[in-house]
Amino acid sequence: PVILLTDGYIANGSAPWKIQSVDDMPEIKNNIIEKASENWHPYDRDENTLARIWPIPGTAGLEHRVGGLEKDRISGNVSYVPENHEYMTKIRAEKIKRVQNYIPELTTEFADSGDLLVIGWGGTYGSLYSAVKHINEEGFKNIGYAHFNYINPLPKNTETVLNRFKKIVVCELNTGQFAKVLKMNFDGLDLTQFNKIQGLPFGNSELTEKFKQLV
Repeated sequence: PVILLTDGYIANGSAPWKIQSVDDMPEIKNNIIEKASENWHPYDRDENTLARIWPIPGTAGLEHRVGGLEKDRISGNVSYVPENHEYMTKIRAEKIKRVQNYIPELTTEFADSGDLLVIGWGGTYGSLYSAVKHINEEGFKNIGYAHFNYINPLPKNTETVLNRFKKIVVCELNTGQFAKVLKMNFDGLDLTQFNKIQGLPFGNSELTEKFKQLV
């Protein structure tokens, strides 16, 4: 199945978009083994990605248990050992963190450093991009815009980009969940939240007015 996680405005909106051809997409490579080796264990992981090695179901010598209960880190048997639970919790978190090695770094538009960085994510891109473009054309040249396509994990260079700006404003069509994520991960940010929860997109005038107040 394909599960699409998106924000409410995108989910309830409509726009024309081109469906990408499967032939143009990069090949998905799985770490599959077809033969049992002497030192094989069901929960062996790739050293770099921490992804599990996949045996083909039904292969002689590669039988192992699957299911929702937590397994032993080596044997794959159901485990209730406290130390194993701690290890598995940490390894799963580290596995997600290492996705940073495969996603693009964060970039900014209009300014690489300056007085104010406008931050958005999800369906706010068009509104925020237009507002920052408009205010730059009015002469405010030290205002940049960064749009996050990846939230967990964050791009590797996120902190470096944030520290290039004196102030940060995170604009969200909610109560500020992403702003809280940034505050939780990075200390010392001069960060302002600008939230709207009316079922409507941001307007250009309300955004530019807020940005001018901050600079």
